[in-house]
Amino acid sequence: MMKLRPRPAIAGKVVMVTGASSGIGAAAARAFACAGARVVLAARRAHRLERLAHEITRAGGEALAIPTDLEDRGQIERLVARTLEHFGRIDVLANIAGWGKYDWIEEFTADELRRQYAVNVIGLAELTRQVVPAMQRQRSGHILNMSSYASRISLPPLTVYASTKYAIEGLSDGLRRELAPWGIRVSRVHPSAVPGTEFNRRAANRGGIHYRSVAIGRVSKERVANGLVRLVERPRRELFLGRLYDVAVVVNRYLPALLDWGSAWWVRRKRRQALAQNPPPAALLEAQSRGRSPSLAFPAAIPAVGLVLSAVALVGLASLRSDRGRRL
Repeated sequence: MMKLRPRPAIAGKVVMVTGASSGIGAAAARAFACAGARVVLAARRAHRLERLAHEITRAGGEALAIPTDLEDRGQIERLVARTLEHFGRIDVLANIAGWGKYDWIEEFTADELRRQYAVNVIGLAELTRQVVPAMQRQRSGHILNMSSYASRISLPPLTVYASTKYAIEGLSDGLRRELAPWGIRVSRVHPSAVPGTEFNRRAANRGGIHYRSVAIGRVSKERVANGLVRLVERPRRELFLGRLYDVAVVVNRYLPALLDWGSAWWVRRKRRQALAQNPPPAALLEAQSRGRSPSLAFPAAIPAVGLVLSAVALVGLASLRSDRGRRL
């Protein structure tokens, strides 16, 4: 049962949340509504939006459900127009909606490849483009872009998904500097693995790769949602949630060959049948046997080195705050 506890920095603000029909988006809509915001719920599934809007209004909050497909520019225009008509302003845009498929690049269809960029990058950028003029007129606003730890380390089978998050990071950093003269803040949010969401289940089910994610470093969708609310209260450039993933980020930055070795070993193990059907050229096999192609080998010493590096990194990270980020 939702309980409203208005917070001074949030109460009365108009907050637009995309992907509000489930997962992090729905949790964020609830969190903002509980803090006293007037929320605009955007997603494709109208019945889920209406159910969430009813839940919020029944608790004493205010919500407007507007079914929207971020691949349709006309529907994005309608979302912005209806919001401004109903509330007269947009204070916060939480870009949370996303689409994913975890698979090898050649297993994507052309439509699946296009859709991942269309929703995760183009749709986000198009909605932002249409919201910015209203925020410029207000001389205030806050744009929250949902990125991921995948924007800092790209590993199979999340290669395509990670590339969309790299794009969001670059877009967010540029917009933060571009929009600052109007008093508009831009923050990016980087959660680690968020279990129990439809997004993760669907992204995994769409692909043909079966793998088990590491149980450490996971964060709940409620924790991510609360982090978004805190970002509006205390703005930062970036927010990282699930700090144990920093270990892999540090290794990726300073010893990328280590992850190259490990990833190549994992891919080779997962794709043994495909490699058997299409064996590498004899010259490459000869080079491997002479140790000239470390990117396709996984020496026995690597796990031990990785363990030592992880321990060192964790000791350093222990002195840091759980949520990293500098104030805007």
